[in-house]
Amino acid sequence: MAETPVGSEHVLTDDPAGTGGPGDGQEGVEGQGDDHGQELDADALRDELKAARAEAARYRVKARETAEALKTAKTPEEFQAVADKVTELETHLHRERLARKYNLPDGLAARISGTDEDARDADAKALAEMFHGKAGGVGRGGLDPSAKPMSTDPAELAASIPRGRR
Repeated sequence: MAETPVGSEHVLTDDPAGTGGPGDGQEGVEGQGDDHGQELDADALRDELKAARAEAARYRVKARETAEALKTAKTPEEFQAVADKVTELETHLHRERLARKYNLPDGLAARISGTDEDARDADAKALAEMFHGKAGGVGRGGLDPSAKPMSTDPAELAASIPRGRR
């Protein structure tokens, strides 16, 4: 089957050369000379070839870009390891920030636990209450109420001084 142009359409015929011989049903078509039809057909083919080459070039560029992307791609296991490390570092940073917020020492910052930020915040608050809690006068800068008061009598103070032999 050959393709011969009729007006702006291409018509398939049984003539392999596309010469439009007698009995092909195209005798009455005007504006179709053998030379003129061949030139339009060649121009159309050139345009199609040009478009096909441009499309092939686009596909080659995409293939190169994809190959480059695949070279730098990581395996799912490597990606998961990096994601786990990021989660661990974010959790550690959040613990440090909570320790600074509630004035906790570094040793207690590592003990802050929880699966999400709210749970860790509640745990840090509880640790801060235990660490900074109101535990009476001992260790808070006052006198120890359990200590026995000293006498102010000079005779008793003199008797409490040990005397050694000389």
